[in-house]
Amino acid sequence: MKGLVCSLVLCGCSVTATASPQNIDFTEITDGKPKHWSVEGSEPLSTSKVGALDNATAVKISRNEFTSGDYAEISQQLEFTYGGNIVTISGYIKTSNVDGVVGFWLSQTSTAEQPLEYQTMEILAVSGSRDWQRYTLSVEIESDTKILHVGMRQQGTGSSEYAKLSLTIDGKPLAQAPERQQPVYPAALPHAFEKNSGIRLTALSQQEQENLAALAKVWGFIKYYHPESAAGNISMDAELFKLIPDVLKADAKKRDQLLITWINSLGQLSACIQCKDITDAALAHREQHWLVWQLSPELNATLAKVYATELPARHFWVKSEPNVNNPAFNEKPYAEIGFDDSGYRLLSLFRLWNIIHYYSPYRDLTEQPWQQVLYGAISKVLLAKTELDYQLELAQVIDSIHDTHSQFGPADFNVIRPYIGKNIAPVDVRFAEQHAVVYQIYQPELPIKIGDVITHINDKPISERLAHLRPLAAASNEPTRLRIMASMLLRGNAEQISVQVRRNTESLQLQLPLLPADSIERQHYYHEHGDTAFQHLAPDIGYIRMDKINEVDLKQMMAALADTKGLIIDIRNYPSKYVVYSLSNYLYPEPYDFVQFTQMHLTNPGQFNRAESLSVGHNNPAYYKGKVVILINEQTQSLAEYTTMAFQGAPKATVIGSTTSGADGDVSYFMLPGGHYTALSGVGVFYPDGTPTQRIGIVPDIEVKPTIAGIAAGRDEQLERAIEFIKQ
Repeated sequence: MKGLVCSLVLCGCSVTATASPQNIDFTEITDGKPKHWSVEGSEPLSTSKVGALDNATAVKISRNEFTSGDYAEISQQLEFTYGGNIVTISGYIKTSNVDGVVGFWLSQTSTAEQPLEYQTMEILAVSGSRDWQRYTLSVEIESDTKILHVGMRQQGTGSSEYAKLSLTIDGKPLAQAPERQQPVYPAALPHAFEKNSGIRLTALSQQEQENLAALAKVWGFIKYYHPESAAGNISMDAELFKLIPDVLKADAKKRDQLLITWINSLGQLSACIQCKDITDAALAHREQHWLVWQLSPELNATLAKVYATELPARHFWVKSEPNVNNPAFNEKPYAEIGFDDSGYRLLSLFRLWNIIHYYSPYRDLTEQPWQQVLYGAISKVLLAKTELDYQLELAQVIDSIHDTHSQFGPADFNVIRPYIGKNIAPVDVRFAEQHAVVYQIYQPELPIKIGDVITHINDKPISERLAHLRPLAAASNEPTRLRIMASMLLRGNAEQISVQVRRNTESLQLQLPLLPADSIERQHYYHEHGDTAFQHLAPDIGYIRMDKINEVDLKQMMAALADTKGLIIDIRNYPSKYVVYSLSNYLYPEPYDFVQFTQMHLTNPGQFNRAESLSVGHNNPAYYKGKVVILINEQTQSLAEYTTMAFQGAPKATVIGSTTSGADGDVSYFMLPGGHYTALSGVGVFYPDGTPTQRIGIVPDIEVKPTIAGIAAGRDEQLERAIEFIKQ
């Protein structure tokens, strides 16, 4: 019997990978669990003998509506060294009153160090109540698989049993499969410029700058659109270093001819069969978008031929992360390259610019047109005199993305650290009413007080310090930028720092000690109420702290809070566990659509398509019927914002607080030469009606911002407003 195939989100597995399947017949049991298998999200497991299946041992997993987690799963992982084309898991499944999906799954991982990267996963849907029946699931083996994940999963309530499993490759047991021959990609091999590009530039004319801007765009276009490059047959980094000297010195006409000759040398092109179609795209570069690059008609025609070809099924430079489909980039880090290599500086900028140009779902939200960012950055990045200046210029380009996920990560903080300050004062600062306000003091004998407003640092206005830090505080919006800068504000390289503060109507000059940054265990969030995941703030008001949610059983927690008048869910932090679906089950009486993604289209770089909306909740007459207040602020970021979206549609739900970080979507990291790195939000996150969240953040229903007076008094004004709202 054929079942429906659907995608599911897979979580990490804690079992060490083995060379061959272990205990696949479930006969070895330790502490009530099958040995060598990882188990999660199930009520207590049980095993039994099945006479109808030659007395085979079956394992049973089960869930009820209050079971923690989003699914029950039993799995193991194998070191994948086998050759072949198709891997198949088969076995017998029995289900009882399952209201979701049940079945086998297989996934593939490129490296053991990064579980679930580059995986493919499918699950055979088997629901309801069915007697023992044999099912089979087959998946094509990916070329770079290092780890194979094997398992059985149940989503929804009910129980499922599994027995007589087998795992084969091309119909043969794994023990009989040939040893795998790993593919060799020319683009991955060392090239002639691996240690040194041979390019050193100390000046740049306007024509040279224009030539480099044109080269950056054409090179990136070929990198992602040319089928030979996409197949990994060309080292695009080496090609760039070959091109730079000649393109740099040419006039515009000769430059374009050089680029045409280069493109034609890369290989024959065949017209596409399944051609690019942007008709239904949520975001895409328009056809012939290169026409605005001010290139020659001949070069435009050459690019049009490349665009009209078809890319291979697997792109060497970028792959799709499983399920969420954010990009996973394949770039050499060139960690040993020195900052003075002009060629590698240009490679850093060109790589960064093109990745954003083709793979950011939010590239249309940059304040400055992205082409202008490139043109303005070329001379600054190329001609920076010191290593620090170079890193700061890269950071400025990253800041232009306006994505809080996109921070400059230096290979070695020893260059940047003195610029920020090696030491830090034993106080914490946050911004309120556009002022830097002290909200935490770690040495009570200090002359500074909570509520003091910092106006000067080392005799300079605070505005100068903020301008100094701005390149290293990339953010989607200004409240989040101020949050990031506040953490660096009182840093320096001396043993003390001078601050001028305003206290009520007085202006005071104070001296504060500076200590090594890691010498103090600091409070992570502005407000940290209690040490547990939940508590009663009053007999009829419950409070849930999401950064502690991993410490509690949701079923027990919601039972303890069931009789309250209102529930405050504090997401002014980062959730310590993914409970988007499991906690939502308690908040909704029926399914509710809460989010829609835009995801990259691998066969047309730059295109993002809308996926179907996702829903939370299920039919649950016993859902929580009191008021639900969700607290947010600028520390609410990424998963915290996503979690807020999931909860805010619940009956009687109200969001109280202030602007969130405005950075949602799974993060995609990528390397820059010199071992530096950065990231981007790899999928677009929208409400089902298309309302965006990036940069805007989650908009509260009731806006409450902290005040200087409130901080000085030690109040949590947002929590106070939530309590008042519930009592109304």
